[in-house]
Amino acid sequence: MDSSLGISVVKSDAKHVEIVRRTKETEIRCVVDSGEKKPWDIDTGLHFFNHMIEQFAYNSEFNINLTVKSPHFLLAHTTVEDSGITVGRAFYELAMIRVKEIGIRGFGFSPGILDEACVQARVSFEGRVGTRIDRKVRAFGMVEDVQEEFMVSFFEGFAQGMKATIQLDLVHAEDPHHLWECAFRAFGNSLRQVFETDEWRRGGVAGVKGTVE
Repeated sequence: MDSSLGISVVKSDAKHVEIVRRTKETEIRCVVDSGEKKPWDIDTGLHFFNHMIEQFAYNSEFNINLTVKSPHFLLAHTTVEDSGITVGRAFYELAMIRVKEIGIRGFGFSPGILDEACVQARVSFEGRVGTRIDRKVRAFGMVEDVQEEFMVSFFEGFAQGMKATIQLDLVHAEDPHHLWECAFRAFGNSLRQVFETDEWRRGGVAGVKGTVE
């Protein structure tokens, strides 16, 4: 693992961002691309989390590549949280370029549904870092190979990385797989709306203060 710690922006323009985030625990590479649909390269070491990033990528309509390496131990919580921070930072870089060059909507909201399960998601990009998870569904514990509460850590990390507010209402579910799949679907749909072109807002963000700083 490279000894230089922190976030390195490898490439950034209005269509493609690549960053690497290095800590003493993880080295995470993330590519976010808005071109034609391409095969995704997602390898976090956690099968269910890989599947959730797939759901997020498909519903956000961004090509997302994500790879996680660890110098010592693959720790599930650290992997999920650090991935959230890294992916969020990649979207932050993309959003700031688009804010200045073309303007974006800056907020989005969407349901995610699958069979019996339903989750509502809301996202706002205006420099207000916050996460609220309203759980109306009982805690299940494990979902596939991941402790389900670690999924919350992804959204908390993403909000930190993107400087965004994320709210999730876990409305109903009888299957934890369905619950979190709905959450990542709804989140992806909401983020797609955040990035919708809005020339009227060029140079500003969702809030009237006009900056995320």
